[in-house]
Parts: sequence; C-alpha cells; structure tokens
Amino acid sequence: MHRIDVGLLGAPAFSLALGTDGKLRFDAVNDLICHLTGLVADRIIGRTPEECLPAHVASQVERQYRYCIGTRAGYEYEQHLELPGGAKWWRTTLSPVIDARTGDVQGVFGLTLDVTDRKLAELELRSAAFKDALTGICNRRRFERDLANALAAANDTGRAFAVVLADVDRFKPINDQHGHATGDAVLRHIAERLAKGLHDNDRLARIGGDEFAAILSAATREAAELAMQRLQASSCAPMLWEDRHLDVGLSFGMALWRAGMTSADLLAEADRAMYDAKKQRRA
Repeated sequence: MHRIDVGLLGAPAFSLALGTDGKLRFDAVNDLICHLTGLVADRIIGRTPEECLPAHVASQVERQYRYCIGTRAGYEYEQHLELPGGAKWWRTTLSPVIDARTGDVQGVFGLTLDVTDRKLAELELRSAAFKDALTGICNRRRFERDLANALAAANDTGRAFAVVLADVDRFKPINDQHGHATGDAVLRHIAERLAKGLHDNDRLARIGGDEFAAILSAATREAAELAMQRLQASSCAPMLWEDRHLDVGLSFGMALWRAGMTSADLLAEADRAMYDAKKQRRA
C-alpha cells in the first residue's frame, strides 16, 4: 500500500493508521502542522488522539476521522479547536487511505489550513447583520429569528414564553426640542436600562425607531408579569441628559404564548396591550 510522505507537502498534513485493534494512531505529521498547532511530533506519532490530545479535542477529531472511514469517501469540514498553539479555526480535508489490493481502509490522510482570520471576519459580519447599530442590542431581523426559534421550542415542548413590546412615550418632542443627537442618546440609555431588567436567557431587541421588544423565558402569566414589572422598574427612573431632566416614559404590552398561537398572534396581542397602556398613561 502506497502512503503519502507528508513531510514533502507544502501544506499542514497528517495521517493516521487504523490498527488491527480498531484504534486510530497518528503515523505521520509534518513540520508545518506542528508549527501551527504547537504539537510535538515525537509526542504524537504512534499514539491515538485520546493519548496525545486534550480530551475535548480528541473526541471531536476522532469523530471526523471515523466518519471518513465509515463513508470511505473524502470530505471537508471546519472546526474550532483549542490546541497548545492557541484556539483556532481549521478547515480540514480528509481522505480515506484504501489498500488497492484488498479494498480495506487502512487509515486517514488529512490536509488542514488555519482559517481563523477568515472565520472571525465572517462571524463579525454575521453579528453586525443582527445588531442594531445605534444601541448595540439585537435588531428586528435577529428578533424575528429568535421569536421563530422560541415558537418552535414552545410547540415542541409545550413550555410557554412571553413577548413584551415597549414603545417610548413622548419621543418626538424630545427629538424636536433637543435634536436627534439627544434622541439617539435617549434610545441608547433606554436599551441599557431594559437590558438590566432581563435575565441572561431573555432576549432584547430594538425593532423600530422608538420601539423595543423582548422575549422572556417566563412560562406562566404570573412569571411573565413579574418579568415585565422588572422591565418597567428598570426604565422608570428620571433621565438626565446634559444637565436636563427629560420627560421620557415607556408603555409596555405583554403576550404569553398559548398552544396554537403564531408569532403574528403574539405580536398582535402584545401590541394591543401596549397601546391600551399608552392610552391609560395619556388619560
């Protein structure tokens, strides 16, 4: 059986041999992969992934190697691994090593590239696509995705959740009297206050010019009302901006998911409750 000499390759490369005991052991690594990963060849060759890699890394890479052997076909994948050389993203191409005479899989050959910079750029771009540029919290696009996920989970488990809408009262007069820079500062301040009233597994978003929304993990109406009270309490303190007290308030509306409700149903119910609250504040 012909084996590739990984030392002659100009890319980070490695290979593993499948022993008669069914275990995979590294039988070759080149200098490039050692340089990038911080691994030492003498401590790898002849050892299984479990014997020479951190446990959480060994389980991840062996799963990929076994998949390649099981399918008897090459494939590519990306994986985030924390190795002695640091935590990086790798794009790896695996190929089964097959004995031409017997047709048996004898091992795995791999080429890998450090794609950390490209992956981080992708993640940053994706994060920007879901972030409200003014306040730094989630935007409407992310809220709609989170709401769809919450709805799917509720339909699967039957566990309820709540949607809260909040609209800023008297926001137009602030913009008109003090300018848009002050209005922007008010929105940022409100976002910070609302965030303080949420638990870690709740989600907050700015879904319109002066409208915010939250998805709460509360499973009962009592829990949802308590959560909304926390939001109200976190946002009701007087707002001081450049030595001026600004008359800013929020009107809230809440809807608790019930079996059969859609996202449109939830938003419509929360919206009605919010505008009822706004009318009462004006009365």
